[in-house]
Amino acid sequence: MGSRFSIDSGCYMTSLAATIFIASLVTFGVLMVTLLIAISTMLQSCENKNSGIIQVQRRLVVDDESLSYCRILSLHSNLNSLDEEELPLLCRDVALQRIKQGIYLRELNFTIQMVLTYFKTIKPGNDNRDVVVMDIDDINLIKQEVYIEEAKHQRSKLILELYSKLRSQGYSMVLLSRNSTAEQLKSRGYSDWSGLIMREDARQKEELERDYRIVGVIGNHMDVLTGQRSWQSKRLFKLPSLTYNDIFGLQ
Repeated sequence: MGSRFSIDSGCYMTSLAATIFIASLVTFGVLMVTLLIAISTMLQSCENKNSGIIQVQRRLVVDDESLSYCRILSLHSNLNSLDEEELPLLCRDVALQRIKQGIYLRELNFTIQMVLTYFKTIKPGNDNRDVVVMDIDDINLIKQEVYIEEAKHQRSKLILELYSKLRSQGYSMVLLSRNSTAEQLKSRGYSDWSGLIMREDARQKEELERDYRIVGVIGNHMDVLTGQRSWQSKRLFKLPSLTYNDIFGLQ
């Protein structure tokens, strides 16, 4: 019959080589899964950032609309002498947000620089009769948040610095207040003022205008600057105040 043998094609692999091969496949698979997870995470992060940008832009638009809305309400509240506390909570939140964002202090800084720039263009006379009247009273928001207390502190510091700079330029300073005493003023850092008059005392105001030249009046409130009897002054300056109407630009 004869003999026959055949050779089967194939690949012989030892157990060690097979183990290494399988381990390599597993490692490659793990690396691929890790890469896919990393790519997925990066895409998700980018999506969240883009979403955040859109949300911030939308919120700023809403804030602008809210500010316009609150300015209208505040204006009519002012015209009818309504209590500021009657404003909607939304408007109080908008006002507080403007303080938190530093807008109030930026406006105060700008106004103070405008005052200083003006007084650099003029000089007091040699007869010591040129007077600057400064209203040092202010009405504060009744809030205890840290950022509001910081705004109050910075405001007091900036106004005192303004007072000191004007006095150092040779101007006589007259302070205007409702009920502040000399001791209270000294405790706040004021000194060497030429006079202290009460806001409601029309006689003191008339005497001051008769005996001195009022070259500037700096006040926190419109009723002080342009009340029933306006000051006979060359220039009036309105400092931003920490009230709702003032924060909306209507006081």
